Amino acid sequence: MSFASSWLALREPADAAARDRGLLAELAEWSGGRALPTTDLGCGTGATLRALAPYAPALEWTLLDNDAALLEEAAARTGARVRAANLAAGPEAAVAGARVVTASALFDLVSVEWLGRFAQALAPDVAVYAALSYDGRETWSPAPPHEAQALAAFLRHQAGDKGFGPSLGPQAGATLAGMLAQRGWKVRLADSAWRLGAGDGALIRALAEGAAEAVAETAALPGRQMAEWRAGRRAATRVEIGHLDLLALPPEG
Repeated sequence: MSFASSWLALREPADAAARDRGLLAELAEWSGGRALPTTDLGCGTGATLRALAPYAPALEWTLLDNDAALLEEAAARTGARVRAANLAAGPEAAVAGARVVTASALFDLVSVEWLGRFAQALAPDVAVYAALSYDGRETWSPAPPHEAQALAAFLRHQAGDKGFGPSLGPQAGATLAGMLAQRGWKVRLADSAWRLGAGDGALIRALAEGAAEAVAETAALPGRQMAEWRAGRRAATRVEIGHLDLLALPPEG
């Protein structure tokens, strides 16, 4: 699964504002200014590197994605090494040799089986920073008509196969936290909700359209109700979309 560069650019300011600063600082403290090999999974245009660079500038990055155009843009914007990778085939090769593994808005797309393989593949000295995993919380104001029914349908759609098997969707953050804690990692979760308002109209409308496409595929709302809900979401002036950030520091080193 890949995303358009225009969508990634539209969401990056909201992502940057939402990321939990405490976890970023904690990862920076753990890294201690060391030039640790760092792998970013599903890098897009390199937003995770840009978010971490002020905190841990010495990290040595390799950016992985399956989209050649995004990798080209990421290389041009960050100067980091990039590598094409089909993460859907499995995470093992992607995390080999890393001391820090990062990802943003990725793990809610994967299956529980894939996530288990990811956790098992990590060397015991690896730190994991997984940001902006969707957690299912949404508040749109003014509230659109038929919102409860539509959101329930959207969440069902989120559980579909995004290329990695049946998606964990809103359960991803907590599931990964449990897997890593069971293996001895010191895990912290933090809220990283988008809180959108004045000045975020373009992102709000894009979110409304994307959700409408997903809900339409479920046929959960008849045509008139679907149109009313879609229009209500597009007209929202304040929106909160729930995400979780995760930091897991290794049991060793």
